[in-house]
Order: sequence, then C-alpha cells, then structure tokens
Amino acid sequence: MKSINYTGLLGALLIIGGGLSPMVHLPVVGNWNYWDLHSGLAAIVYILAALGIIAALTGKSGLLKFTGWAELLLILLTLVAVHFKVNDSFSFIPFKKLARVAAGIVHYRWTGWILLMLGSVAMIIAGKRKKSAAVNLQ
Repeated sequence: MKSINYTGLLGALLIIGGGLSPMVHLPVVGNWNYWDLHSGLAAIVYILAALGIIAALTGKSGLLKFTGWAELLLILLTLVAVHFKVNDSFSFIPFKKLARVAAGIVHYRWTGWILLMLGSVAMIIAGKRKKSAAVNLQ
C-alpha cells in the first residue's frame, strides 16, 4: 500500500469518528451526533466513508477523490441545514430578539464538524493522481 492510501484511509476513519462525535448540543436533550441530526444523511455519509476505505485499500484514487468531494458536499449541506433549522425552529416566537436568544441556546460542537471536514479534505488530497515518470520524460 502506498503512503497516499494511508491518507485516504485516515480521512475515511476521521469521517466515521466525526460522525460519531457530538455535533450539536441542546440544553435539555443533550448532545446530538450525525445520526441524531438526520439518519438518512448519516447513512449516506457512512456508506461513502466505507467506499472511501475500500478505495484507499484497493488504490482507486478516482473513487477516493469522488467520495471525498461527495462527503464534503454532504457535510456542508448538513451544516447549512442545521443552521437554518435552528434559526427557523423558534420563528413561532413573535418577538425577534427573544427568538434569537432562544436560538442561541443551541450550541454547535465543532469537534465533530472539524473531524468531518478534515477527513473529507484528506480523502480529496489522497485521491489526486501523480503524473508518472514516463509522462515527464516525453
């Protein structure tokens, strides 16, 4: 296995670890991980991470790069969705300042989000193809 494949494998494992880490803290409910936020998106992210592990172990750099970009897109989509959901959840309160205060009690746990981002970037970097020496000689 090449050292670049270790980077892809590490990226996929970081994504799995980030998805299991707390991502949002709700005062009464507690911490939520990716599965608690949205089980359908979490299943897709975990399946893509498994594909990333397979791609890293078999040396398929194209598949590894694709899974990295797909992971990054889904993570950013989830982050934006959580932001809008938190701000929209308290829209029933007629006073805007009070609604903002209520939305402020929901805290992001950035450890999980950062692990997910780092894992997807590592998979993208590991998926880049190096030019072979035969091409450089021509």
